Amino acid sequence: MPQETDDSTDSQVQALEHACRGVVGDRLRSVSVDGPDHSGTLYRRSDLPARADAPVHEAMADGASCQSPVLTDGGRPSPPSAGADGGRTVCAFENGYVARIQVGDTSVVATTDGIKMDRDTELSAAVRGVLRE
Repeated sequence: MPQETDDSTDSQVQALEHACRGVVGDRLRSVSVDGPDHSGTLYRRSDLPARADAPVHEAMADGASCQSPVLTDGGRPSPPSAGADGGRTVCAFENGYVARIQVGDTSVVATTDGIKMDRDTELSAAVRGVLRE
């Protein structure tokens, strides 16, 4: 269930969406966030049906390990009280790739048709930059 947000959270949510879309471009399928200030889908490409990729978003946000890891960089979520970065994980799934970036107690999950590893690094940096503002 989406949480109510204030203006600063709305700005951060919009910044996350724009950062992900700016880095990945047209290959971006969807973006969701799960954190203390907001939880839900930020973006879903218009050609996708409602709840497209929802199961993979939910599984990754809950910290599930993936069947086909492409990259794991400390991808396990950190305990909520730790406040430290939990890293990032990129996995293949049936429709492309899914990336989870964990920053403190906030998890951002993005699905793409395809992703180059340099774009994954840029996506991770962009998400971290927005969440640390």
